[in-house]
Amino acid sequence: MITEHEAYKRINEIGGIAEERNEKTYAWFRTIITISVGLMGILISFKSDDTTSSLKSLFFVITISSLGLGILFSLIFLLAEVNVLNRTMKNRTKYLFSRLDGKDELEIEKILPATFYRLAYTLSFIFYIVALFSLIGYGIVDEIKNIC
Repeated sequence: MITEHEAYKRINEIGGIAEERNEKTYAWFRTIITISVGLMGILISFKSDDTTSSLKSLFFVITISSLGLGILFSLIFLLAEVNVLNRTMKNRTKYLFSRLDGKDELEIEKILPATFYRLAYTLSFIFYIVALFSLIGYGIVDEIKNIC
């Protein structure tokens, strides 16, 4: 059996690991957003006016729109960081007041982003994957025509 002090220590370790994981996730999303914005700018600036292939134009439109939506949902997901911190602050304040009122309760908090932010997380991945495949299609559509 573990002591109360040891239990608190282990709970704090788990909380620290969760915080570090969240920090790395948010840092990864910030990097993906930066790369996506740069890629979008390059694609738009180097787009030729040659409209010889409607399929190529379709891939271009899908790529740009998917990148844009991926960026949008990634930015929304980054707001989850603020949302989780706000909810954590509320929970800790509530816990502090309950302790000041003399209640002896264990503070265990597992605060996940709201469903809206988790949905944005999933949608950003989906749109980035669609953008990647449509970019590949955009790049190879002329070469496939040359082969056939």
